[in-house]
Amino acid sequence: MAEQLTQGEASTWRFIQKLTELAQGVVESEIRAAADLSTSEFEVLRCLLDRPDRQLRQNELAAQLGWDKSRLSHQLTRMEHRQLIERKKAGRIHAVTLTRLGQQKFELAGLAHVTAVRALLVDHLSSDEREALLRTAVLQTEEQAEAAPALPEAPTAKPAQPKGGTSKRVLRPRVG
Repeated sequence: MAEQLTQGEASTWRFIQKLTELAQGVVESEIRAAADLSTSEFEVLRCLLDRPDRQLRQNELAAQLGWDKSRLSHQLTRMEHRQLIERKKAGRIHAVTLTRLGQQKFELAGLAHVTAVRALLVDHLSSDEREALLRTAVLQTEEQAEAAPALPEAPTAKPAQPKGGTSKRVLRPRVG
């Protein structure tokens, strides 16, 4: 049986959960009030703004955000209707580009984001405390990424079974 958390450890964990929920709510509210953006829209625009050409391939954007293709596609459709982004298709490549309106809204939201994060967290921590928090976050994020299961390989089509019930042996490369 796993060892129990001490009362102090359990209390710390509960306060971290409460702070996370509070921060997410306050930041989302401030971003919405300042620029009429959701946090999801804000994150998409941030990824695009980080690029010199303000453009990303749709699959790269999904990977950066850690979203599945379906979620991203629905989000981008809503953002395209609001003229925050443009999507262009060239063959099999789907490019997403930040619009001028998207950049303007991001700048408004960015100011609100910075103000909220500073007021909720940064202004209450010493530089040593911020560094310790960052080290913990980076370490845990990296460990979780390493422990995450690899994406399954694409399924291979089963060979057709010849008439008469006999089958040919198919050699496949070993995995692992």
